[in-house]
Amino acid sequence: MNTSTVALPAGGAPLPAPGRRVLLSALDVYWVALPPVRCVFLFQSPPSVQFTDVVSALRSSLERVLPAFYPFAGVLTYSPDSHALSIVLPEACGVAFVEAKTDLELDNLVDDDDVLRQLSPDIHRDELPAPVMAVQVTEIVGGVAVGMAVHHCAADGRGQLRFLEMWTATARGQVCPGPEPLHDRRLVRFHGDDDLARLYLQQLAPDLPRVAPKEDIAREQGHALSRRTFTFSASAVRRLKQRLAATANTRTYPSTFAAMASLGWVSMARARGFTDDTPVFVVFLADCRAHMSPPVPGEYVGNSVALCTASLSGLELTRPEGPSMALLAIQEAVAEVKRDPLVDRAQWCAKFAAIPPGRGVVLAGSPWFHAYEMDFGFGRPARFLTSMNHDGEIMLIAGREPGSVQLSVLIDAEKMPALHATFQLERHGDANA
Repeated sequence: MNTSTVALPAGGAPLPAPGRRVLLSALDVYWVALPPVRCVFLFQSPPSVQFTDVVSALRSSLERVLPAFYPFAGVLTYSPDSHALSIVLPEACGVAFVEAKTDLELDNLVDDDDVLRQLSPDIHRDELPAPVMAVQVTEIVGGVAVGMAVHHCAADGRGQLRFLEMWTATARGQVCPGPEPLHDRRLVRFHGDDDLARLYLQQLAPDLPRVAPKEDIAREQGHALSRRTFTFSASAVRRLKQRLAATANTRTYPSTFAAMASLGWVSMARARGFTDDTPVFVVFLADCRAHMSPPVPGEYVGNSVALCTASLSGLELTRPEGPSMALLAIQEAVAEVKRDPLVDRAQWCAKFAAIPPGRGVVLAGSPWFHAYEMDFGFGRPARFLTSMNHDGEIMLIAGREPGSVQLSVLIDAEKMPALHATFQLERHGDANA
């Protein structure tokens, strides 16, 4: 294993405002205690291309695109004097670039934490300062793995997607369409945001500069968690939307996110055997750029997402009409965040912490995250893996085939067979909702 640094160009044009210290917004601070987001793209071995050439191409293209994402080259830092978080860019700063080799075989890789740890860089720190980003390129048997770790404080899912789009386009020798990314946190200013940032720090990381990652309660109690990835074809997604539109008596088909979120929420409740009157919660994030006042530009890279929650009883979710009830509840949660995305911002931490162990479903990602279109110049990925943190978590991304959706789940291992059976029925069109 060899680790070097892809540095920001020295002596070039000055960094745009706010310069070498990016003071983070309250919406960034909310993620201070979450472990870095890790992802791995798995590619079949490029024909007639040596691994050293792959490394060289990835490294040089990263160097060219990094100035547009200069906060990614910095260090997440806590300032005791101001009690604030910021990304600091020293004079000599950059992104760690790891080159590695393993005897793992592409065809035998499974979606679990061990594989992610081996194929993605480790930027987790128990105490700040901590690197914002690192990259790892690994030669595996039959292929190449491109892994990345990014601290959530630096960018939300939309911001990370924009980085990947620009990096892959640059690696292919193309220019990524669209405006330059924006990093100025003053774009998400709102009344009381400084007080909110301090509140989040008190609630999530009271021992700063130490940041204790949010560990799933099931893990703390020693429960074995199982991961598995399912792919729903375009036809399966279409059937699900048609059925939900009919049973919920809506005039239009639900969005792909709402349909898949409803399926995941109901399926988790059924797999866990919830048939009581106790609430089962669903939690997800909504991009609120267009709904802020004033609106935040679409090219903004920092965090601009709002927490959405909904709940139905286990009995409601597991009844035949459960999927349509789940759909309507999710659609209403989305409508609420569009009306006022920050109305309950001071309660986000408390609302999440109040969910009883095992009674929550956490939806991450989105069907618009087109991971399988990320071509660095040697073809589309064969597989995409990403980190997950919570028992009951569901990660949604666009599938490899047009219109399909990839759904990864993390759940108590004892409940996985029941969840697998539910998804198998749904994917093959035999579900009786």
